[in-house]
Amino acid sequence: MTLSAVLFDLDGTLLDRTTSLQLFLKSQHARLIAPVSTCPLDAYQTLFLTFDQNGLVWKDIVYQQLIAHLRLADITVSELLHDYISEFAKTSVLFPETRHMLEQLRVSCRLGLITNGRSNLQRSVIAHHQLQTFFDPILISEEIGLAKPDPALFLRPVQDWGVTPEQVLFIGDHPLHDIKGA
Repeated sequence: MTLSAVLFDLDGTLLDRTTSLQLFLKSQHARLIAPVSTCPLDAYQTLFLTFDQNGLVWKDIVYQQLIAHLRLADITVSELLHDYISEFAKTSVLFPETRHMLEQLRVSCRLGLITNGRSNLQRSVIAHHQLQTFFDPILISEEIGLAKPDPALFLRPVQDWGVTPEQVLFIGDHPLHDIKGA
């Protein structure tokens, strides 16, 4: 059977999440943490990444844990969370050659994007990198009311495109959410 379409995950697949977080945390530390704390950047980044559990824990919980652990009395969870939502996309980076790959693929295949996460954050990253020009559809779990690994989320674009699942390749990085679900 011929490949007709490719579906992609966003975080950790197209978006270099580790580098993006490191850049964002460096910026956030300089702007919001260093002025009110002696906490070093490396400790801030390490604790954030530990509490974040590779994106499985929403940032309000991560920031609550950071504030408690580092005893940051002069900053609130809501301030840090608002900063994350409004600023993360600006420091986010795609893996090298991502745009080139997408440009090449869209010549012969339909492309779609399926990502778990908060709509406002994911939409800002997508817009920052102008990824919306490559994908139709863009399915974000919060908007759809389904989350990976639910097979119904993967089947939605397949049905809309009028192709069979065997004609669609899904590319993702998470063994449960991406690989098992697809």
